[in-house]
Amino acid sequence: MKSFSCVLPVLLCSAGTTINAFAPHGVNKPTAPTPSRLQAKRDATFGMGCFWKPSEEMLKIDGVSEAAAGYTGNPNAKEVPDYDKVCFSRDWVEGVRVVYDDDKVSYEQLLDAFFEAQEPKLGSRQYASIIFPHDEEQQKIATEWLQEGADKVRESDGVPLSITQVEPLSPFYRAEGYHQNYWQKFRPRVAVVVGLIALQIAHFDVSPDIASGIDTFADWGLKAVALSVILERLLDRNVVELKSE
Repeated sequence: MKSFSCVLPVLLCSAGTTINAFAPHGVNKPTAPTPSRLQAKRDATFGMGCFWKPSEEMLKIDGVSEAAAGYTGNPNAKEVPDYDKVCFSRDWVEGVRVVYDDDKVSYEQLLDAFFEAQEPKLGSRQYASIIFPHDEEQQKIATEWLQEGADKVRESDGVPLSITQVEPLSPFYRAEGYHQNYWQKFRPRVAVVVGLIALQIAHFDVSPDIASGIDTFADWGLKAVALSVILERLLDRNVVELKSE
């Protein structure tokens, strides 16, 4: 039991910030068929605040095949960013790059979803609400969408559409692997941790030797979870520029 108290801070600080290093990055749906004229794959890029939850929400949309968390909004960058550079600068935006089939979902529908899913912070470049059009068509749709909804306010928390800006498209770098599919990996990991903690604090009607074995098993399980997430964060640090379709 004593050793668990040493492990818990590590779990709380790092369990949620890493994912399986061998999981597909930014993809959580079956591979789509080869694109054709009847199935047009297009890209859309948004600054949506902290990118973990918004990337997951965008991926739920029918017609969206990929949603990658990444860094964008810095056209003058001279080097590939990483999470630390983004957090300690005012040049980068946490963004979400979406690949979608425009026969199934329109760009305007994506804009509506973007507005509802974003988690922006006023005054923060990193967590800004920004639309990055990929072409003149998206530029026109985004501009008209903003003008028509100038007075729109999100019902859930009062976020106004007026905070959203439109900026020219700039290079998009897919973030480190441990940022991809963040919540999909975080939830089961938390479930494992909670189960192991329950084993440690439960009072089973068993012999002292068995009770000690259960406690030892749970303790080593917690240590293994902590070690795995730390290793994932250390090893899965590749940042790659994604080229637009």
